[in-house]
Amino acid sequence: MLNYRQVSLSEFKKVWLEQTPHILIMKPATDLCPKCQRYVHNISNAGNLSEEEKKTMLGEYTCHLDKAKQQREYYRERCLLSKELFQTHDLNQTERGQVCTMDMTQMYSFDFAQQIHYPHHAQEVGPLFFKTPRKCQAFGVCAEGAGEQVFYLVDEAEEVGKGANTVVSLLHHFFEHWGNGEKDAVLQMDNCARQNKNNTMIRYGMWRIMTGRHRSIEFSLMEAGHTKFSPDWHFGLWKMKWRHSTAETLDEVAESVRRSSRNGHNIPQLINDAEKLVSFYDWTSFFEAFFKKLPSISKFHHFRMSEESPGVVFVKAYRSSAEKPINILKKGQQLPNVDTLPSVITPKGLDAARQWYLYDEIRPFCRDTSDSLQSCPKPVCPKPCVKIDPEKRKCPKQFASPEM
Repeated sequence: MLNYRQVSLSEFKKVWLEQTPHILIMKPATDLCPKCQRYVHNISNAGNLSEEEKKTMLGEYTCHLDKAKQQREYYRERCLLSKELFQTHDLNQTERGQVCTMDMTQMYSFDFAQQIHYPHHAQEVGPLFFKTPRKCQAFGVCAEGAGEQVFYLVDEAEEVGKGANTVVSLLHHFFEHWGNGEKDAVLQMDNCARQNKNNTMIRYGMWRIMTGRHRSIEFSLMEAGHTKFSPDWHFGLWKMKWRHSTAETLDEVAESVRRSSRNGHNIPQLINDAEKLVSFYDWTSFFEAFFKKLPSISKFHHFRMSEESPGVVFVKAYRSSAEKPINILKKGQQLPNVDTLPSVITPKGLDAARQWYLYDEIRPFCRDTSDSLQSCPKPVCPKPCVKIDPEKRKCPKQFASPEM
């Protein structure tokens, strides 16, 4: 009998990595790049293609990966520079929310997370899975230098959609209350045209420049399909904590965000916070009077603007591409007063059918189903004041099952 020593699973993995580092267990992957998947599929089934076709296909795949790599390297370089400057200026000791006071550059990245539902229980009862509890959107803005992310938690009664107006409004609130006061900013966003990569976002950057809120701003994007960055890491920390959390109110959802990071790197921000109230503005209509549309915006990955060239956006397709100036300021137009903001968008709130659905179908799964629940400052499923036809209260189809 061979005299082999038994080892634990962790020790086996350690020895495996030391002896065969080139052989790895495939990690679970999400949000895979469709181009990469298509190239891999075509290359693996290229047996009947000619050598020229194979070479062309492989060259296109290599070019795509090279572009994704150079955009990723640029993002990492800017993150490292931002962290170094943050430590050099000791920004942990400075007051947040200052505007254009520090002669340095800081990088911020932002994105939406998948919405959650509450009330949420660590041990969920079966029937609740087939219903749609109250929805909550999560939008994160990460200060790369500090390694902190502010989570904007937007209840479905307070939301105004996930379009450009919402993103710009939340980003504006972040700079007003959580910014580091840098004069130069780099904003990293994903490649979603509807939410981030659009004319409203570029116009907002130009508006900040021309109103003295920043000296220069650069918008940077990674190759579509290869956009994993810091906000996803912070969201992942929270989701791991969320799976084992019980939360029946929005305040408890915010507390789960706070507890998801031991060092306080995940910071919750409620929309109706009395000290830092969040307002949604109609930025799209506001900018229409001053700026033109940026042509072929989907082709570019870098947008730079500075106070030396007001109204001019310098665009680049990729990091190594040549820079091209484009004037987006309408002829003869000047921006309004610095303190002038767009009109406020008022959330529509919940319609009567949704209110009764929450009261009839979700309220029984709350810990406290008595009438005392109505006295809660922020009840999740209060009894609606609006009366509707009893037939319409019978589980509307649009609320029959949760969004996946």
